[in-house]
Amino acid sequence: MGGAGILLLLLAGAGVVVAWRPPKGKCPLRCSCSKDSALCEGSPDLPVSFSPNLLSLSFVRTGVTQLKAGSFLRIPSLHLLLFTSNSFSVIEDDAFAGLSHLQYLFIEDNEIGSISKNALRGLRSLTHLSLANNHLEALPRFLFRGLETLTHVDLRGNPFQCDCRVLWLLQWMPTVNASVGTGACAGPAALSHMQLRHLDPETFKCRAIGGGLSRWGGRWGIGNGCQGQGARLTPCRAFSRHGKTLSKQPCLPEPQFSHL
Repeated sequence: MGGAGILLLLLAGAGVVVAWRPPKGKCPLRCSCSKDSALCEGSPDLPVSFSPNLLSLSFVRTGVTQLKAGSFLRIPSLHLLLFTSNSFSVIEDDAFAGLSHLQYLFIEDNEIGSISKNALRGLRSLTHLSLANNHLEALPRFLFRGLETLTHVDLRGNPFQCDCRVLWLLQWMPTVNASVGTGACAGPAALSHMQLRHLDPETFKCRAIGGGLSRWGGRWGIGNGCQGQGARLTPCRAFSRHGKTLSKQPCLPEPQFSHL
């Protein structure tokens, strides 16, 4: 028996109640750990028993279904966090809370279809962000609010719907000192395969529906340059940044969606 075990027996014999705790920083099952990095592959869930001084953490092909708020509060020293080829589809608000030192966040080749608008809140040191090759059709406005240190953003490989939901993104890109890879539109049909960076936000005609709502409030009609959607169909034009008319067709009434 080791010295720690003998000490516990002596204390117990003396009537002292001792609460046993597992050693901190133990490498979780299905993870490989070094002094300041860890790689977890095939883990059924999100392990938490890492060293609080860990700097780099990678998850590959895990069974994680979503990233919940405060998932990494126990490892605040992280500088790099990577997820690749996982099955989770949702990232909740404050999923990365407490990671004020994180500089590199790569969430690639997963199945993410939804990301909350405050998911990245608090990542004030983040320089590189990748959400490449997921299932994102749109991003919530203000997703990048507070990320003043961003230098590289990779959004390629997502099936973006280039309607009014991407307008804020088109307006945001020229205002930041970051390299932004956006990829191509997956829809609507008139803009399919068009590079997002070639779209001119000035040609988007996004009007609020009902109640005199502001441009960014309430519910929006989906339009790729469409005006006057309704029972009477009007011509619809979709423009590139260089002013070229890509298509001209009737503006069919399309579904509405809540502002993200």
